[in-house]
Amino acid sequence: MQEKILLFKIRTRRDEKAFAKIYEQHASAVHRFLLAKLPSHEDAEDALSTTFLRVWNYLTSSEVEKVSGLIFTIARGVVSEFYRTKRIETTPIEEDVADKNETIEITGEISLIKKALDEMDEETQLALTLRFFEGKKVSEVADHLQKSESATRMIIHRATKKLRAKFEKKL
Repeated sequence: MQEKILLFKIRTRRDEKAFAKIYEQHASAVHRFLLAKLPSHEDAEDALSTTFLRVWNYLTSSEVEKVSGLIFTIARGVVSEFYRTKRIETTPIEEDVADKNETIEITGEISLIKKALDEMDEETQLALTLRFFEGKKVSEVADHLQKSESATRMIIHRATKKLRAKFEKKL
């Protein structure tokens, strides 16, 4: 109910304070999503600004029922646009941290998880990120994905089953 009031204020009065509340509610999740998709922190910051600028433009001109799905749809578009328009330069990982076994081990685990997530479709990646990294309830994830709770549960179940199988093979 609160979100509908905020959306109404944004659309009818261009209320910046209402938009700031929407931003506060969603910015951290969108930022983490962008950090996972883009090569640098600066790129993620730029993409976050672009995403919310586009969200503002959309909300002030169109009626929206739920904003979370819209925000992530726009964020995915910003990521796609980034890779279409910019040439990505990659740098090899240096072996300077060889004396810090724990750092390497943690980095290795994270890179394995990231690699496994990268092999999944965007919707599944988003569902897992929101559920397990953001700690969202299945109903909240369903709202973000604009799917039913049962369909969302199935997406999460199948993805976790696939991840378990992949990691059991590696161990």
